[in-house]
Amino acid sequence: MKNGIVIFAFLFIYFQSFSQDLDWGIKGGFSIGTPYGVAEKGAKGSPGVGPLLGLCFKYYLSEKWAVHGDVHYTYKGSKFDTPVSGDTLYRWTGTVGYPPRDTSYYVETTYNGRVDGVYANWYFDIPLYVSYKISRRFLLLTGLQLSYLVEGKNSGSADIIVGDPRSPYTKVYDEPFDQSQELNPWDYSIIAGTIFEGSRRINVGLTATVGLGSIYKKNYKYLDNVVRNVYVQAFLGFKINRNRD
Repeated sequence: MKNGIVIFAFLFIYFQSFSQDLDWGIKGGFSIGTPYGVAEKGAKGSPGVGPLLGLCFKYYLSEKWAVHGDVHYTYKGSKFDTPVSGDTLYRWTGTVGYPPRDTSYYVETTYNGRVDGVYANWYFDIPLYVSYKISRRFLLLTGLQLSYLVEGKNSGSADIIVGDPRSPYTKVYDEPFDQSQELNPWDYSIIAGTIFEGSRRINVGLTATVGLGSIYKKNYKYLDNVVRNVYVQAFLGFKINRNRD
């Protein structure tokens, strides 16, 4: 969080020094959504809502077209509760033979259970997009967004049965897990939305972003499918420097 505030302050000063060449300002709002993938039957969850704070600029190509670039510090989180299952190896340890001797070996088996967890991720988002003015005040926009994970959390607890549920090898309840280290530090998204530009330096916007890749690293072994960040952002902007109405 502290790193985000320091970088935001630096960018604020940077844009101020070049304000004579472009429209720029500040924006704040919120983001709502969830990392989304192919869900197991019986899975459930709830979207996360968090703040969005950033800087924005606009460069005019013509009366209708413009290029925009933003820098956001954004929270992207959610909660999930999902069944899990798969193949595993269980290490059996016991006493066999006569005279008795201790031994252990691995048994191929399965596991079943349920996982309850959360995502609590803070990103620097850098969207770059073009807009087209469809009326005096309304803009349509589309483009791409690069995101860097500043602080990531993917953790929770699991209830797992290893082996045949009727005669399992072992059971664990409320077993904590933390897969935060498996989160991908970079994310790439497409972005689309609209902006209403008011006459008093105020603008209001609504955008949606859909990840092009998984939020997990390529070698993450617990999921076979891509899990994408899917979020909607609503924001209020204020133009500190304005060259046109």
